[in-house]
Amino acid sequence: MTRRLAASREILVLGDVNVDIIARVKSFPEPGEESLAPSLELHCGGVGANYAFALRQWCISPRLVACVGQDDFAAFLLRSLAKYGVDVTNVQRTSAAVTGLLYINVTPNGQRTFFGSRGANRFLKRLPGAGRLLNRTTAVSMMGYSFLDPGPETTAKQLLKAVRARGGWVSLDIGMAPSEQIPGKIMEIVKQVDLLFVSSDEAAVLTGIRDPRKSFRQLQKVGARDVVMKLGERGCLILHEGKLCRVPSFAVRTVDSTGAGDAFAAAFLQARLRGWPQAEAALAANAAGATAAATAGAGENMPTVRQLARIVRTQPLTQPWDAIRSQVLRRIRLLVSGTPN
Repeated sequence: MTRRLAASREILVLGDVNVDIIARVKSFPEPGEESLAPSLELHCGGVGANYAFALRQWCISPRLVACVGQDDFAAFLLRSLAKYGVDVTNVQRTSAAVTGLLYINVTPNGQRTFFGSRGANRFLKRLPGAGRLLNRTTAVSMMGYSFLDPGPETTAKQLLKAVRARGGWVSLDIGMAPSEQIPGKIMEIVKQVDLLFVSSDEAAVLTGIRDPRKSFRQLQKVGARDVVMKLGERGCLILHEGKLCRVPSFAVRTVDSTGAGDAFAAAFLQARLRGWPQAEAALAANAAGATAAATAGAGENMPTVRQLARIVRTQPLTQPWDAIRSQVLRRIRLLVSGTPN
């Protein structure tokens, strides 16, 4: 990365917070059919909340910037986040809309279909004293969804300017909807961030290039500084020792892919905050994404570091990645034991 990485273990997260209502069904219904689930699950969700929960599992202190409504769902979300040690003092309340809500239909193969609305997330306002908010941290994590609406976009640009003034760094996780709805705007923002998370599908939409390696290179050509491309079950693509390489994945039985990409990115961010090498950060991220896909739900159910360690410990890789796997496992064990690394 072109900017010095912060030694601080705190990071500001700007992103959506929603109530997730999850239904596990036998199959996706045809139009007009009924699809009854045995039960419904109520979770704290949204990409911002998922990041925050996942970072807490890594003993990182996230400060969340988001917006919720003036309803009981908002109270539930704020209680859930605070219970897990997430700083919610900068989560705004609005009467302009209800709290964001998603109904998530999950089939036995782990695939999920979303229905709902971002609700109050669209009404986030400019922050008073953004500079003071960044006094204890020099890293900001942003999502492409923040650039879909004027209010959150203003806040995102405000934070981008403030963290730049302090010599800090910014990550951006694009998301499919922003890739499809505001591709030109996203490509301009890409040039301004230090670390870019993008899936191969999002990259294809943004660049018009289906081949992941070619779309990766195209994002670099337009100004992306450090790209991490998520490939799902195939792992991820990174630039390692000057070469584009695919980081191997970990095999799991997919239960629910909700939040897997968020767990991936949060693991990579914590590694960068701790100064881990790029390859170790990517391998830890792959393990986190796999563990999340093998775990039901997201939000409060984001996988623990101990769960992740089991996958890393029990799945040897081919060299040179197995040596890197061993180093990641050593770091995780030190973290679990409370030893700084």
